[in-house]
Amino acid sequence: MIMQTAGQRMTALLQDMVQDRQRYISLKNLLEEQRTLLLERDSEQLEKMSKQLLEIYNLLSESAERRTSTLLSLGVTASVEGLNKLFSHLDEDKKDKISVLLQDIQHQAKTCQLLNERNGMVLQMQADIIANLVNNSEAGSGIYHP
Repeated sequence: MIMQTAGQRMTALLQDMVQDRQRYISLKNLLEEQRTLLLERDSEQLEKMSKQLLEIYNLLSESAERRTSTLLSLGVTASVEGLNKLFSHLDEDKKDKISVLLQDIQHQAKTCQLLNERNGMVLQMQADIIANLVNNSEAGSGIYHP
């Protein structure tokens, strides 16, 4: 393993944060598209999309592991507070830019979480409708049974 200086680790951390922001934006767009596909019940496109979603989830997970490791190696906690402490010695302009980046990442992540929950509700409603249809036909409602 190549030894990195603290400055190199901080640079890599910031690059990961920029990439995470872009990944969350891509994830948000996919989740919005997923809702449309769910409502259209387009299982073929949903299956293709699930591969894209899984790829982004994996990249975000790997980034989170690197971020945790990097923050701990730099002597701060793996948290927003740790990030703030790490960058606290930078000049105000750089701190402000990093703060805006971090806030946007948090906003994008929250948006993705809400979209994912909304899509989960669509899936649950569809499952409930199908379950009701199956239960009604099994109860001998006469709609599909003589």
